[in-house]
Amino acid sequence: MVDRFCINILPRIHYNIKSLTVDSLSMERILFCVDYPNLTELKLFNFNGKIASHYFRDKGPFDGHFLRQITDLTLVFQNTIYDASTHYSLDTYRFIMQIFGNLKHLSIIGSYRWMFLDLSYDNSLPPVTFSSSTLTKLRIRVTSYTVCLAVLDGRFKQLRTLIVDIIDMDLHQSYVYNM
Repeated sequence: MVDRFCINILPRIHYNIKSLTVDSLSMERILFCVDYPNLTELKLFNFNGKIASHYFRDKGPFDGHFLRQITDLTLVFQNTIYDASTHYSLDTYRFIMQIFGNLKHLSIIGSYRWMFLDLSYDNSLPPVTFSSSTLTKLRIRVTSYTVCLAVLDGRFKQLRTLIVDIIDMDLHQSYVYNM
């Protein structure tokens, strides 16, 4: 089915495609079979940590590809638990910002509480680690209220809409991020 779609349909309509929704299992085949000169919105379903570590890293398959034209990215993580380290999470977010250089909207969503990469904040890492001068809308899950405040420290100069799912809403934390 995917082969038929890539061979018979996409070559006929690829110039008209502005938005593309694909499953992670077929995304490489679909994204690389033709050029998409007008593609600005990309939704990737059934995403997971293994796929993120393969595609969203330096020297990955998307490095230097057409993804700089994407302005709206949605990653929908599949219903599996993935234990990612803080370093891995921050590297993944950093690389998403790099390869999607003109990103205006970023949504990282899922229904499972711990199922997708969390933006864990570390005071020793500068804000440039995960920042953007073009992002206007961000939807992410964070581990705490403190991390939510850290996202608002100026690393997103153009941010107008922030949708945050806070896992641990402990307002009595001993450390409050200094904005």
